[in-house]
Formats: sequence, C-alpha cells, structure tokens
Amino acid sequence: MKKFLKKFSFFLTIIVVGILALELFYRFIPNNYIEKNKQIRENYDSEVVFFGNSHTFYGMNPDFFSQKAYNLSNVSQTIQYDKLLFDKHFDSLKNLKCITINVEYSTLSQNDYMPELQWRKYFYESQMDLKTGMVSNFDIRKYVLCMAPRFKLTVSSIRECFNKGSLVECLPNGWAPKEGVNNQYNNPDTGKAIARKHEDGSVDFSKNSNRLQGIITKCKERGIKVVLVTMPVTSYYAENVNKEKLNLIFTEANKLAQNNYNAYYINLFNDDRFNNDDFYDSDHLNTIGAKRCSEIVNGFIESMP
Repeated sequence: MKKFLKKFSFFLTIIVVGILALELFYRFIPNNYIEKNKQIRENYDSEVVFFGNSHTFYGMNPDFFSQKAYNLSNVSQTIQYDKLLFDKHFDSLKNLKCITINVEYSTLSQNDYMPELQWRKYFYESQMDLKTGMVSNFDIRKYVLCMAPRFKLTVSSIRECFNKGSLVECLPNGWAPKEGVNNQYNNPDTGKAIARKHEDGSVDFSKNSNRLQGIITKCKERGIKVVLVTMPVTSYYAENVNKEKLNLIFTEANKLAQNNYNAYYINLFNDDRFNNDDFYDSDHLNTIGAKRCSEIVNGFIESMP
C-alpha cells in the first residue's frame, strides 16, 4: 500500500507541476490579449480605432492612415467583444474621431456560444479585464487559465513560442502582418472549406445589429463617426458563400448607415481593386493587400462629410 501511495503521490506531483507550468505560461508569456490590453492604454490619444476580427487584425495597418490610429481587433473577435472593448475604453479615448467595425459574412449572425470560441472568453476576462457575463465564479477555468483551451491548442502555442520567442503577432500599432501568398491556403479548395466553416445557417442579425446600434448611438453623443466595413476576400472564398445571406448582410449594414447620420458603410467584399495575390490565404490580406485596404479605407474616412 505504501508503495502504491508513493507512486501515486509522485504521479500527482508531476500533474500538479505540469499544470502549474502551463498556467505560468499562459499568465506571463506575452500574447495578443496581454499586448493589446497594454497597447490600447498607450494609444489613448488615437483619433481612429479599428475593431473587428482577424480580417481587420491582418488587414488594417494604422501606418497608412492620415490620423493617428490603433488596431484593437483580434483573431476571432466577435461583435460581442468589440462592444465590450468599446464600452471599456471609450471614455479614455479623448481624441477619438472615428471607429471602424467589421460587418461581414462571419460576424452579423455569430452566436455568442459557438463551441470553438468558448475558450477565448476566459482570456478576455483575465487578460483584457472584461466582464463578459459568460464566466461563472464557480468555473475553475476562471482561475486556472490553462484549462480553457484544448490541449492541442496549448501544444501548438508552446511550439509557436519556442520557435518565435513570443505569442504576440501584433506590432505596437495593433496590426499583425502576413507576408506573401501561402498557396497551401490561398486556393479554391481552402476558399470553399473556410466559407463553409463560416456558414452558421442563420440570418438572425438582431443581437449583433443591436450591439452595433448601441456603439453608433454612444458615438453620436460625442460626434464620433462610425464606419462599418465589409472586408475584401479572395474569389475562392466569395464564390462559395450563400449569396442570399450575403445580400442580407449588405442590406443590414446599409440600413444602419442610412438610419444614423454619424454612420457610414464601405463594402470591399468583391472590390475589383483587389486580386487573389493580395491575400495570404483565402480570406486574410497579406502586407501588400493590407496597405491597399488601409489606403482605401483612409481615403473613405477622409472623404466623409
């Protein structure tokens, strides 16, 4: 019995040490959440702030904007988190004149409880100081962050950190560069697969549309302009989405712009100023495409009344 307890104690110690090591990894190794939470405070004097998901994260470079800008978007960041981040930092952005927010195929109908995104709420709460209302005080993952992501994702993060020395993708301006064209992911098959992945089968835009309206209304009180942006994608992606749903998204974005004097809409989804070589993969711009997109959006902002 003593031999068994000794082995069991040794085994338990290994598990505890392993969990502790992973927890320290997630708590203290810089990542996009930690870095953005720090950077936004250093950029409270920004006049333009970009919200959105990975399309904006990789596609909107503040360096190509006339006014000082910061990119507060992130990978898989939903409109729900855009709204929470907006509410948290709005009062501190004293010089704010304009914000941009993604309105596209994968965002308007997005459900708050999509299984593959659930682990992210713990990082938004722990590392971006947000109150999501989605994490119970009795949820152990609130206190043990390493238990939130799947183990496969943790292994991938450790490998990335080992190879690059950091988990931070973004530059000090919040933008993350993607160099060149990755033919493995920029092709018809991947475009079809990603378009299918983004299809949730819903055209219920009410919850996220209301969140956008809340942001627009709050900006209206301070004379701040809101630009709704549908980001560009490759033809490989565009030809595989539900066209009826896509048009409903365009209509909803146009409606928000038409019903609010401080809101504007720019639709770059099928814009012929982009070609497939402007993309790293089927739906994310590379550095060349990001420059073109940023210059177009900047020109749009500059031309607004």
